[in-house]
Amino acid sequence: MFKFLKILIILAVFCFSLNTNIKAQATAEELMSAFFQIFEEDAGQAIDYLFATNNMIDPSQPGIKSIKERLELSRKLLGNYYGYEIINIYEAGESYRKYNYSLKFERQPVKFTVVLYCPEDKWKVQNVNFQDDIDTEFILRNE
Repeated sequence: MFKFLKILIILAVFCFSLNTNIKAQATAEELMSAFFQIFEEDAGQAIDYLFATNNMIDPSQPGIKSIKERLELSRKLLGNYYGYEIINIYEAGESYRKYNYSLKFERQPVKFTVVLYCPEDKWKVQNVNFQDDIDTEFILRNE
């Protein structure tokens, strides 16, 4: 009986996590919202979450590891994380979007860029980048 109950609980947890993951990808905005919820606790897990949306990208490649290391270093050097703000969204049709965010740290903001693509019915990450020189955003806008 105990073994059956244990299997039932594991199955319920698995189904719940599967449902959460599917729901998180219903729209690009929901995908990014789920990313930032994870990011508050663990930047590395948040990056893993994003790249797990695209099975064409090898999660063990050096570029992804570098992004995770740089984000973690930023968190240590720039102080407390206070959330994010959307800077702008660029759209190329209905299925390709580029999101620019300002990650608000105690010392200074960090520009975080995510490119998403939806070939059929699920959004996938195409590219992730960040830079601590957010002033270039003002230069680009001639302000």
